[in-house]
Amino acid sequence: MHNGRNSQIKLTLEVVKWEFNRWFKLKDQIITLLISALISLLIFGGKALIEKFSDDKVELVIINSGVLPIKLSNESKIELIKKEFAETDEQKKLLAKKEIGGILILNDIDNIELTVNKEPAWLGELQKALTSARQQIKLKQSNISQEQLKNIFQQAQIKMNYTETKREESSTGEKVSAGIFIGLMLLGVFFGLSYQFVAITGEKQLRITEVIASAISPKTWINGKILGISLLSIVLLVTSVLSTVVFIIVSSIFGSGWSIPLSITNPLLIVALFILSISGFLLWNTFFSAIAATINDPNTSARSSLMMVPVIPVAIAFYALGDPDSLVMKILSFFPLTSSPVLSARLVLTDVSFIEILLSLILLIVTIWYLRKAAGIIFSLSILMYGKEPSWKEISKWIRESRK
Repeated sequence: MHNGRNSQIKLTLEVVKWEFNRWFKLKDQIITLLISALISLLIFGGKALIEKFSDDKVELVIINSGVLPIKLSNESKIELIKKEFAETDEQKKLLAKKEIGGILILNDIDNIELTVNKEPAWLGELQKALTSARQQIKLKQSNISQEQLKNIFQQAQIKMNYTETKREESSTGEKVSAGIFIGLMLLGVFFGLSYQFVAITGEKQLRITEVIASAISPKTWINGKILGISLLSIVLLVTSVLSTVVFIIVSSIFGSGWSIPLSITNPLLIVALFILSISGFLLWNTFFSAIAATINDPNTSARSSLMMVPVIPVAIAFYALGDPDSLVMKILSFFPLTSSPVLSARLVLTDVSFIEILLSLILLIVTIWYLRKAAGIIFSLSILMYGKEPSWKEISKWIRESRK
């Protein structure tokens, strides 16, 4: 009996290895990382390159410059050329020939005219400089200092006192990170969906299931498929995460201002997210294998739409971005169908007790165990069925009889 069990484990591992190697190509993962770096390089590197070599100055004629003391930054592309009112007509001729970029006439601080051939790209910069100069004059006229004005318009400050120990409010970076992680989990679910669906329905349509079933038991077969494709999903997810990290790092080098929040680089958090991810993939790949085995023709079967069911709980996890500590989100953290994505988001955004994590994992593992047994029964009885799909009544009967 012991040897038989060891033999079954070896066969399961062989199926895992075969399913994983069937779809995984290291070369493709390396190319994915390189493409991610190339895209960020093209977007942000190209932008930095254009800004660096775009040294063309815009000559802006300013008439009656004494009205407003305009100050531009050293990096500004606007070059101010001071002229008098008497030279206005001459400057308009130069503008018509496009030898200058525009004519700015300062009649007084509240009467400013700008004449250009078309709306300029530097209009925002000029507007900001004029507004700043006007504010300085208005402040002097009103005898109000900048500090007093700043104090008047300062937002009311609220000192927060918590009765319970609570982590600081999630930063924008953490919310973005949680959103990206949820999106990556959704991507991982789709990986499992596509590979399980193609593998099982394809093998069934090619009528090679009889050959495989004669070599190994259907339960060993499905166990290997679930583990192999779940492992593939997590590896592809890791590649996607690394691609995102590469994109952020390369982008930040060229001044995107993006960074990876320190909170999500915590090793314990990474381990927790990894365990939750692989548990979620095991759950849904088990579901996928059971449904796919009952489908006779994937092109016409109404059951193909059931493969989209996992999208719902992953999408629900996005609500955690708004209030990760709400009662609803806490309940969904324990519900096995939603616990993996929801709890993952909460771990990034807020403090979650060890008891919550442990209980959620226990419930998730128990659900996976029972779902795997049910999937094994459905798979073993329906994988060799051709011509018709088993009804839901037949499937429920198989599961009931297996418990006897």
